Amino acid sequence: MTNSSTAAGPGSTATPAVVPAETALKSRVITPADLTLRVKDAVVYARENGREKAVAAFNDPAGPFARDNIYVFSEDYEGVALAEPFEQNLVGTNIQTMTDHYGVEMVKNLQETAGYGIGYVSYDYPNPADNKEIAPKLSVVADVDGTYYVGAGAYAGSGMVYPSSALGPATHTYTVPELVAFVKNAVSYTKTRGKEKAFQLINDQQGQFADGELTIIAVDYNGTMLASSISPETARDRINLINYHDPDGVRTIREMRDLVLQGGGFSYTVAAVTKDNRTYYAPKIDYAEPVDDTYWIFSGIIVPEYEQLREGNLTGIVVRNHTRTELYSLVDRAVTYARTNGKEKALAEINNPGGQFTTGDLFVWAEDFNGTVLADPYWKEGVGKNWIEYTDPYGAKPTIVNINAIRSGTGFTRAMISYPWTGGEQSVPKLMYGRAVDDSWWIAGGVYGVEVL
Repeated sequence: MTNSSTAAGPGSTATPAVVPAETALKSRVITPADLTLRVKDAVVYARENGREKAVAAFNDPAGPFARDNIYVFSEDYEGVALAEPFEQNLVGTNIQTMTDHYGVEMVKNLQETAGYGIGYVSYDYPNPADNKEIAPKLSVVADVDGTYYVGAGAYAGSGMVYPSSALGPATHTYTVPELVAFVKNAVSYTKTRGKEKAFQLINDQQGQFADGELTIIAVDYNGTMLASSISPETARDRINLINYHDPDGVRTIREMRDLVLQGGGFSYTVAAVTKDNRTYYAPKIDYAEPVDDTYWIFSGIIVPEYEQLREGNLTGIVVRNHTRTELYSLVDRAVTYARTNGKEKALAEINNPGGQFTTGDLFVWAEDFNGTVLADPYWKEGVGKNWIEYTDPYGAKPTIVNINAIRSGTGFTRAMISYPWTGGEQSVPKLMYGRAVDDSWWIAGGVYGVEVL
């Protein structure tokens, strides 16, 4: 029998007396639940048998912890790789500064998440089963004894790497004011009834805080799930999501947590709709507010003007014509140019609509960390003005969210922005990526439209 107790946090002295069983996967696609089970088994084994024996078992590519297309890896909190069954050359080396394809400090994120007990971490990594092609990966990591952690991951194609993008059922067409009122009512209820009773109700799939897609979720300030009726297993296992990101690299829980620390607000992610063998990523708006100094709550809906995407209807919808990789590469190149050539020359180049950093609707702009626009190839009337409190049509504050994302190291975020190439009347989803040039200013770019695969 497989032990399924939740991994304890750093410093735990618990020693479960059950070793891992040969647990066959119940489905072809590897799920986060499959990964969580394997990681819990590894934690139990390590605590029961000690670090040396556990690391040896984890390093065995033909052993019990490398089966069913899932393998266990392990690192200590100094960044030393302890177990990598399919990358033995890494074992014993320090990989603390390793970054992924988009510059994400993946090892530091793994460490942070494991330090909270157990959680999901997203990054892009070479897939050993696919000639080491770079692919999106979701890993579950858990602390063992405060000195090292274990993890297991799945790659896109063989695993469910973006579980949060699943689309909930709609009982009717929701509005943004309805979303805000729903969250505020939940905040009021939880403050008056207390945490325990509130969590029971939030976890109830038939309760007043579960209305189809409009569902309350409770999270602590570390990003750990506390209550949810649409993802009860993550709440039950106290899964930490601070370093989980959506299909475009936006760390939605971290983004909302940062907004809540500033009083609350709106954030965007996407919901995947599959129709006729095509996937449409519908823009989704979340609203979050603090309850007290220990946790906060949020809920989300598809942006009302994009409800038609539930049926795969693209009529009048701007479809993305650039990729996340193109966006990242453009900003990376612009930041490198600025650091090499200086601020004055860089701003002049960014301001030039015919310059090297502008290709139609893919371009960069520059701002300082106070929210003042320093350069923009198209929006000349905005240059020199402060936009820190600017709100988009739905109430989100993209400048603040951009700055938060840059400072937290994530870089990617979203907004709903008018699209000049269709007259500017339509609000279009915009994936943005920003990076600091130095501690006084930053450069960002964006990709407009809905992604269709």
